[in-house]
Amino acid sequence: MYLIIKHFILITFFMLCFKLSTAQKQTQKVKEYYENGVIKMKGKLKNDKKNGFWFFYANDGKLVLKEVWRKGVLKYSTRFNEQQKAFEIVFPDGSTRKLRTCGC
Repeated sequence: MYLIIKHFILITFFMLCFKLSTAQKQTQKVKEYYENGVIKMKGKLKNDKKNGFWFFYANDGKLVLKEVWRKGVLKYSTRFNEQQKAFEIVFPDGSTRKLRTCGC
């Protein structure tokens, strides 16, 4: 009986490890750089679709845009000013909402 339980636990452990390793392969980090070596954009793909936060930078390294994606669908974008403070939210339908926290 002990041997059967031990084998069951080992098989379950290996199955969980395999599932975790295949899930990690489905998520991919993406980074792109300007010719001067400064980061241009970064984000994650899950099952070859944009997912989570995507950040876009000017060629001087300042954040200009942040996008929020869920399973390949854009939820909204946030624009940033020269001081790197959020000043506007843009929705996929083209509507915008100004933010008061930017100090503009």
